[in-house]
Amino acid sequence: MTAKEMTVELLSKYSYPLDVIDDIRRRVADFYLSGNSSDDNDPYLWQQVRYLENFKKFVLGVE
Repeated sequence: MTAKEMTVELLSKYSYPLDVIDDIRRRVADFYLSGNSSDDNDPYLWQQVRYLENFKKFVLGVE
């Protein structure tokens, strides 16, 4: 699974607050628009996945 696919899965599976969803959407969009990479497994995208996983675990309380 790519970082892009994992991001979509996490956002669709868990009830993240709207500000978290907007932040991730903006960061990922800026990443692709900047022309840095078209790699769906770029380390920057995995960083966003880790953020969502940590938010899920430590704020939403879901293991």
